[in-house]
Amino acid sequence: MKSSVIIKGNKYGFQIVLNPTLPFEELLREVAQKFKESIRFFDFSQSIAVSFEGRDLTQGEQNLLVDTIVENSGLKINYIINGGKAVETEFAEALSGIREEEENPEEEEDDGEEISFPESLIGKNGQFYRGTLRSGQKIEVDGSIVVLGDINPGAQIIAGGNVVVLGCLKGNVYAGYPEDRSAFVASLMMEPMQIQIGDCIARSPDQKAKKQKAGRKKNQKQLEAKLAFVENDSIFIETITRSLISEISIS
Repeated sequence: MKSSVIIKGNKYGFQIVLNPTLPFEELLREVAQKFKESIRFFDFSQSIAVSFEGRDLTQGEQNLLVDTIVENSGLKINYIINGGKAVETEFAEALSGIREEEENPEEEEDDGEEISFPESLIGKNGQFYRGTLRSGQKIEVDGSIVVLGDINPGAQIIAGGNVVVLGCLKGNVYAGYPEDRSAFVASLMMEPMQIQIGDCIARSPDQKAKKQKAGRKKNQKQLEAKLAFVENDSIFIETITRSLISEISIS
């Protein structure tokens, strides 16, 4: 391969061919440089999909590559396409819902927006969504999901497995749909309107402004990553620790 990183663009996104032997840290630098050099050719008005080819990548490596592209280009990447060689029809399928929402933002206001995931996008054990869910948006998945972004009030996630939010959870989340109490919900900042795990429901109390000192303490606690799980027919929310993760993994 003459170049360590080859970018193949189409109107829906990019197929990125990566050197299979180059150390990953060097590969990240190559990707950053490529997208910096090409920034003047990009269309920033629409969301795009990307696929990575040429080497096997873990989910974490894919996420790092996406972060590197976004940081060095400003592009809006909403989908990672996995599984085999991506073709333009897959990109079109992946972005059809997002493009329709961007072109017709006021349509179907009463029903909200449901974000669907084509089967080709994510691996077997879970799904990955990058972006903030706004009020009225909803994601439904059969398995587990990781969201890299915030879940705003009025947004909703329904998952057959676990829900992990790498951001602030302020909307509604339903893990373990419909009756799996062994599922959990994790978030870097846990402020949900409602959490449901299996058939157990917990609602956030109506919290009004308190004294400034109390507010500061509260904010400090909220910045701690939290885990919601079911025990003794009730939902508990605790700060994530190694011992807590071990208990959840064993049970």
